[in-house]
Amino acid sequence: MALFTLHKVFKPRKGSSGGESFLRLMLLVLVFVGVGYLFTKHFDHTIEVIESRQSVWDETSTLTKEQKKVFKNFADLLKDEFGLECKFHATPGPVRVPALDSKTLFFGLDTKNKQVVIEFPPLVQKALGQEFIAYLKNEHFPPYFEAGNWPKGLAEGLKMVWDRLMRVDKEAKNGGP
Repeated sequence: MALFTLHKVFKPRKGSSGGESFLRLMLLVLVFVGVGYLFTKHFDHTIEVIESRQSVWDETSTLTKEQKKVFKNFADLLKDEFGLECKFHATPGPVRVPALDSKTLFFGLDTKNKQVVIEFPPLVQKALGQEFIAYLKNEHFPPYFEAGNWPKGLAEGLKMVWDRLMRVDKEAKNGGP
């Protein structure tokens, strides 16, 4: 026995016409379509939030598990040592910079167009210096893109950032340069 039968849905209620029943049915369908649409939008937004929380996001499927682990460990170390978040995004197309706060470093690599997007918080920019950041953005990565080895370029760039931050931290602890 079915919970309801189709003829009961289309059967007009007492005192109502067939047009009213059809309108009710269409409104019910509209409610289900609306709820489905809202669910899809919510699901898409949730996926976007989850992806933006990841510290390593490789859409190119180039990074090995070990490389992802190394980059994740770097992000964890940066958080432990300096209280900074670090996010990496490798994509085969234009890089979309996620919403960043004042404690997040972002490295985005467009492997198809061989471009890099690097965003540093203002205090980190000041500590690293504009010359270093310009070098990292414009001169460091192109040879690695040309060689097809951008993961190595990213690792070496991160090491350079780490060394520079450690030097600034050491100078600050010793009373300045």
